[in-house]
Amino acid sequence: MSTPWEADNDLAEQESLFPEYLEMVIQYGFATMFVVAFPIAPLFALMNNIVEIRLDAKKYTELLKRPIPINCMSIGIWYTILDYMASIAIVTNAFVIAFTSDFIAQVLWKYNHEDTLAQYVSGHLSNYTGPNLDGSDGTETCMYWDYRDEHGEATVWWWKLKAVQFIFVVVFEHFVFTVVRCIDLLIPDVPEKLEALIHLEDSFAREMMKEVIEVDLEQLEDMRHRIEVKRKQRNKYA
Repeated sequence: MSTPWEADNDLAEQESLFPEYLEMVIQYGFATMFVVAFPIAPLFALMNNIVEIRLDAKKYTELLKRPIPINCMSIGIWYTILDYMASIAIVTNAFVIAFTSDFIAQVLWKYNHEDTLAQYVSGHLSNYTGPNLDGSDGTETCMYWDYRDEHGEATVWWWKLKAVQFIFVVVFEHFVFTVVRCIDLLIPDVPEKLEALIHLEDSFAREMMKEVIEVDLEQLEDMRHRIEVKRKQRNKYA
């Protein structure tokens, strides 16, 4: 029967944590950049992480060799990557809301039509007149969802809608960025109690180091005195 450390030596080598970080960053990107298109994505991400915590615990305790711990102050460059991804997610969601939904179009239509959506659908349909599809003589008119006149040119409403959509993107992202920065300033990265404990531990460490240095200096001075006494005794009987 082998000992636990002998059994641990037969396990697979510990790989880099790069794949684990990369997996979480990719998941974070999908859950934040397109959250307005799929609002329950963060919920599925949470459920996945709860299960993965247990699976990774089993993997690192039973299937892989015990890793060598390395002291580090933070997650390194991954924090910067997550910060940039959060900023990109704000802009992405602003464009998704403005350009892939009817939210801005409906708000603008209500503003121009006494706060009602009457004739909203018919007002957003453009007409196209062309030859009959069955090849017979005459013309046929069909309607499609766009903002163009009978000549196929963009209407004034189209330009007005695009301008309002871009204004919404700018206002939305500035508002969210402001809220995020305010929260970042109000909530410190390190709690005050933990920061006080860290400073207290540092002060204890400095005091202990000072005492060790003072003891070493006293011992050095005592040794130097003994050497000097022995040297005088040697010179006396020389």
